[in-house]
Amino acid sequence: MYSIRVWYIDGLRELVELNREVFNAAFKFYFDDSYKVSFREFGGLDKYADSSGRVNAKKLILDPPIDEGDKDSIDIFLVDKDIYLPGFSYVFAVTHPPLSRIVISLFRLLRKYSLVEFEEESVVKERLFKEIMHELGHLTGLEHCDNKLCVMSFSKNLKELDAKVPYPCEKCIEKLEKISKYRL
Repeated sequence: MYSIRVWYIDGLRELVELNREVFNAAFKFYFDDSYKVSFREFGGLDKYADSSGRVNAKKLILDPPIDEGDKDSIDIFLVDKDIYLPGFSYVFAVTHPPLSRIVISLFRLLRKYSLVEFEEESVVKERLFKEIMHELGHLTGLEHCDNKLCVMSFSKNLKELDAKVPYPCEKCIEKLEKISKYRL
């Protein structure tokens, strides 16, 4: 039984509540019924932010402001700020498989391509599902896929994210069945 802890910053409670089914659909795909999920609030995000307010995802993932879970805990952090990694101006999300940790930024997922206006709820749900599926794919051992329609392909912008289907392609599913320590 995997313990999945979804951590969200203050101000995202309503969005998390509205998207519980999105999380559970992704968890069920990868872990069948062998998981339990809890949703928890966390604070202290400012210590990971640069002068422009962007969050250094690497620092957050390596030293999160939370209690340690058990060896089978999977921690997913939801933030409302733009996140980045060294060498990238932004990323939608990042996974660290050895620590079973994922950081997902909702900053761009919530917005239209211009980043000024907010997107419709249905589009946000689909984007969030794709990002959870993509990052759980990394957690379970998948790398980026060359098939641009596969959820495991790298998305450098919202248009590429929106063009993907929400599930791994057959090639990636075959890889998962061979390599994953999880359900598949």
